[in-house]
Order: sequence, then structure tokens, then C-alpha cells
Amino acid sequence: MEALGLKIKSLLLILAAVLLFAGLSPSAAQASPYEGYTYNYWGQAVKSPIAFLPSRAITGQEAGTGAWNAPTDIFISDEGLVYVLDSGNGRIVVLNSQWETVQEIKGFNNNGKEDGFKNPEGIFVTKKGQIYVADTENRRVVELNRDGSFVRELGAPKADVISESFEYFPRKVIVDKAGRIYVVGRGVYEGLIEFDIDGRFTGFMGTNRVQFDPIDLFWKTVATKEQREKLIRFIPLEFNNADVDEDGFIYTTTMDKSTLSAVKKLNPSGIDVLSMNADIPPIGDLSINRSSFIDIDVVDSGVYRALDSTRGRIFTYNEDGNLLYVIGQLGNQLGTFKNPVAVESYGDAIYVLDRDLGRITEFKATQFGSLVNHANQLYSSGKHDEAARLWQEVLRLDANYEMAYVGIGKSLLRQGEYKDAMTYLKLGNDREYYSKALGKYRREYMREYFGMYMTGVIALLVLIFGIRRFARSRKGGRVQDAVS
Repeated sequence: MEALGLKIKSLLLILAAVLLFAGLSPSAAQASPYEGYTYNYWGQAVKSPIAFLPSRAITGQEAGTGAWNAPTDIFISDEGLVYVLDSGNGRIVVLNSQWETVQEIKGFNNNGKEDGFKNPEGIFVTKKGQIYVADTENRRVVELNRDGSFVRELGAPKADVISESFEYFPRKVIVDKAGRIYVVGRGVYEGLIEFDIDGRFTGFMGTNRVQFDPIDLFWKTVATKEQREKLIRFIPLEFNNADVDEDGFIYTTTMDKSTLSAVKKLNPSGIDVLSMNADIPPIGDLSINRSSFIDIDVVDSGVYRALDSTRGRIFTYNEDGNLLYVIGQLGNQLGTFKNPVAVESYGDAIYVLDRDLGRITEFKATQFGSLVNHANQLYSSGKHDEAARLWQEVLRLDANYEMAYVGIGKSLLRQGEYKDAMTYLKLGNDREYYSKALGKYRREYMREYFGMYMTGVIALLVLIFGIRRFARSRKGGRVQDAVS
């Protein structure tokens, strides 16, 4: 019996050790190869629940097309078709939503001659299925039908305003609902190259401002003509990518790490109308080694995602320029990248193309990510009360999520609950709306208690007047008695 008891005791100890080890194992950390975070009002990184997790990935071999060689861009159509621009192989690979290869465009018949791509860098597909390719080294934009048949090509723009030294290397291309074509050119500092629906050059759009170095500017003022010619010239920053939303606004990115306008939203006149958080603009990480955006993806409700090549992260912002969440990083695990070059969204998923690995990674929204997306969608459409209920759910998962406090505060402000609104807006560090709530609360407070205060003041004045009159009458009586 004693031996049996010792055996049972040993088994229980081993079982306890196994359970303890299992309890201490970092299963959550293994599920996500990166940490979630946002930035608070003070510009400090604050940990946040993971908004999206990697769900699957695919390479050219797995798609049955052979390895993708340095792919440079992807586009996902409204039907869920994934267009992969396999630049090194000079082809377009089309996958369906199950990631089965349904089409390959390796070349096309160009007016009786066999033609193809040479290191293309950008692809765009219209709602009608027309395919536009920035055929970079061939110095043209090629338009194809849905079946891959040739339609036309757009060569270098020609106009009196373009210098003879202008070189045309189209890198990215987008098309708006009106059929206007916008091209991002390599080394083009004048802005986006715009063509009308017939392919005629109409001008440049949205030129970036010149970035000045104060030290170089000083030396230019004191240097001789020969010395000035040797100094670096001040030139505007070139765009490196673009996307267009349903309303025709064009979102652009630039790789410059010193600018506060890394993202722009251009109206039809080329004016930047992007709404930005007054405290933290959409520039990615706030560290010394700033983010360098190389792609932008416009979703719905004014939400856009910017892909950072510095650390391989995707920053998602809402229409007001508030950071919603951050996912991804450089690494070797599923969900990390070696050289991310393009980002796309479809449904509740995010897709990232890795050029060096020749791989597409899909990310699916977690409960936290779904709540934030849905709450922000309701918030953007003006349904603040419905959004507030979801923001409460968000706070149960992340008590430090400032935008949730702001969303609830704005809902309470609309409902006339000014005092409670002030509490939430203060927690969300929204000074503008806190001031509005405070002003409304003061006016409401005065309306509610004005009558009582005035009654009290009048009563006090009457009391003072009565006391003084009583005092005077007593004093007058004493004087009369003294005289008598």
C-alpha cells in the first residue's frame, strides 16, 4: 500500500509540473508575432490588443504558377480577385478568393506584334475590370481588357511645360470613376501626372512643398555663384504611391521621414484636404528613426492604411487622422515580412505583399479589431449612440483606448449629458470637445439654477436692507430718548 501511495504521489507531482509548464507557456505570444499598440495624447506608445492576426499565406509555388520573382504590387477587385504583379517574370497572376490561379497574363498582342512587360511596378483594376499596368522600364502605362487583350498604351506626356530632360518611368497608376488616369513617376517632383479619359496629358497635380534645410539655406545666401551651383538644390518631394476613394479623392504617400505630410488627401484641384489629429499627424512611429511609407490603401468610411518599410508595420487611421491600430513587423514568422511593398484590404481582411519572399500574407480581424472597425464606421456615419455601445465593448478589452472614451463622450454630448461627457472626453484627452461640453454644461447649470440663485440673492438683499433699516430705526429711537 505504501509503494502504491508513493507511485500515486509521484504521478500527481508530474501532472502538476506539466500543468504548471503549460500554464506558463506564452501561447498568446506565439499566436501573434508582433505586439499591438497605439499612441496616447502625450505621444507615448501604449500597448493595445492585437487588431489583426495572420491567418494564411501563399507563394507562387503554392499557387501553381512557379515562384513569383520580385513581385511589386497587388490589387484586389470588388469580386475578390487578387491581381499579383509578378514583376521579375513580366506577368500578371490572378487568384480567386480561395487563392486558386484563374488567369495568367504573360503578354499581349499589340497591333499585330507580340508584346510584354519589362519590370512593371504598379497595377490598378477598375470596377469594369479594365487593367492598368505601370510598365516602368518600357516607359508607358498599358491598358488591358479583363481577358488580358490589349487596349492602348500611354507614353510620355507631351506639353510645352515639360522640359526636354524629362524622363518618364511610371511607377504606380490609379484611375478614378470619371476615367481620369493618374501616374506616379520616378523622379517626378511636379506631382502626379494626370491624363484625361482619352489619354491626353492635362497637367501635374498636387505638387509637394519644397523642404528647406536651414543650414543649407544660410550657406546659399552667403556663398558665391560657383559655390551655390555645387550645393544641393531645394526640390519638392516626389510621391511614391497613390490610391483613390469612392468620392474621387486621391491619397498619396512620400518616403520622406522629416515631413509631417507623409500622407495627403488631394481634392480635384490638387489641394491637400486631409484631416489630421491636432496632436499627432499620420506619420507612423514617433521614434527617432521615423516610419517611411511606401504604399497606401483606402478602405471605407474614410479609413486608410499606410505601409511602413522601416519596420514592416501597417498603420490604420480613421478620417480624422486618429491612429486605430498597428499590425505587422519585420521578421521570419508568419505575419512578419522581409521586404513588404504593397497592402490591400478586402472584407475584414488585410493582405500584404512581400517582394523578397514572393509571398502574400492574409490577416483577419480579431474581436478587438472588429469592434474598433465597426464602432469607427458607425462613428463616421454619425451614428454616435450606436457607436458608443461598441466603444464600451472596446474599453472592456482595452481600458487605455483613448478614441473609445472620445466616442462615448461625443455621444453623451449629443444626448445632452454634458457632465458625463466631460468625464469621458477628459479621459480621451480631447481638449476641443471637452471645452465644448464644459461650455454647454455651464450654460445648462446656469439655466437650471439661475432662478434659485436670483431668489437667494434677492432674499439676501431684502434681508440686508431690512437689517440696516431696523438698525437705523433703533439708533434713531435711542437718539430721541437721549434728547428727551
